[in-house]
Amino acid sequence: MIDFFLSKLKGKTYIFRLDPRVKFLSLLIIFVSLLLIKHIEYYLIWFLIALITIFSNKIHMKFILKPLRFFIWLFFLTIIFHSFLTPGRVVFQFTKIYITIEGLEKGFFFSVRLLLIIFFTYLFSLTTNPMDLTDGLSKLFSPLRKLRIPVDDLFIIVHIALRFIPTLFEQSARILMAQKARGLNLNINLFKRIKHIPSLIVPVIILSIKRTNELALALETRWYHPGRKRTSFVEMKLKKIDFLEMAIIFLSAGSILFCETLR
Repeated sequence: MIDFFLSKLKGKTYIFRLDPRVKFLSLLIIFVSLLLIKHIEYYLIWFLIALITIFSNKIHMKFILKPLRFFIWLFFLTIIFHSFLTPGRVVFQFTKIYITIEGLEKGFFFSVRLLLIIFFTYLFSLTTNPMDLTDGLSKLFSPLRKLRIPVDDLFIIVHIALRFIPTLFEQSARILMAQKARGLNLNINLFKRIKHIPSLIVPVIILSIKRTNELALALETRWYHPGRKRTSFVEMKLKKIDFLEMAIIFLSAGSILFCETLR
């Protein structure tokens, strides 16, 4: 699941070269469109757009389908709850529990919506470097500085948090291996396994605090002062491909919502 948050995929196709601000705004537009759509055929259009994006950028489907297996239970629960709680024509009934056709249709509709939201989110995270994203969002929300909102400091926190996620996972794996080498046995029942949790969590917390102190010292050494305007080594500039991509997203979302309004 770590790949869901941190992209390790690199490429030279256009989606990798897009400005992270453009990709973030495109994702928001797609989300708004998906939430306003009330007919499932328009979801199929977004699904087709997603497939065209994947294959045109030579992204293997295994990178997309692999994390989706973690959400299969969520799709089933969505269909089950809607089928039980939505009144309508009864298909199956057992005492006071009944399943309706309208409930199944509504559950399938919301499952498809949820699937597309997860699909586009993972495609976004897979093709966007988190560090570039935080820099891009810092520039995107820079007008909030006039309201005395510490935009740079907030995104520095996000930047550091994203940077420490793989380090935390790596530390946890090393501590687990070290404890197993000392005789820790996890092939036991659940209650006995819970007793061993402190021997894994406590070292992770201690090492995290130690790394936090080292990071604070490094920031002070580099003369970092909260609240002051920061400069960036890489200057982000919008290119023609960024404007073209935004135009395509606006045109697609606008056309779908226009057809939805006419219906």
